[in-house]
Amino acid sequence: MTQTLTNSATEPFSTRRAAASGVRTAMAAPFDPASMADMPLARLLHYWFEEVWSRGNLGAVSEIMHRNTLISGAVSALAEPESDYSEVVAALRNLVGPIKVTFTHVMETDEWVSVRLVVATSNPRDGEPFEITGQVMARVEDGRIAELHSNMDYFRMFEMLGQLPPEALAICLTGERLR
Repeated sequence: MTQTLTNSATEPFSTRRAAASGVRTAMAAPFDPASMADMPLARLLHYWFEEVWSRGNLGAVSEIMHRNTLISGAVSALAEPESDYSEVVAALRNLVGPIKVTFTHVMETDEWVSVRLVVATSNPRDGEPFEITGQVMARVEDGRIAELHSNMDYFRMFEMLGQLPPEALAICLTGERLR
């Protein structure tokens, strides 16, 4: 269910201020893909994940992103605005099995969209399925992604792929080195 947040008695100040200023704010949690009709930026981000990440359509990168898109995130930031983001996508897709991305929570305003997502994939060596979670924020300008900020649970992904030992984050939090 998508709802426009304007109830001043129950909504945070920033949401009330956005509503008072005429900025459209929509939220869906848990997210229902049928609600995307009212959320055009969520539709764009969903298309991004379906085409680029799930289907591997690397040609869609230039269709969806501006050439000088500001990118931040542990892996996404490896792609400088002038370099080819497709290389980062291809490198990650080569590490895992088929990818299915599901949005669990979505919020959007007139130019920003934020999602919490679950990526279902598998280890290609043994076929063992696993999931990782993440959050992505994007600013859309002229129907294309102008800023992309992502945080994904790469520790878990690399643990599940056998590239990091199990419970690597917990080990690091003790101050010990990974061996």
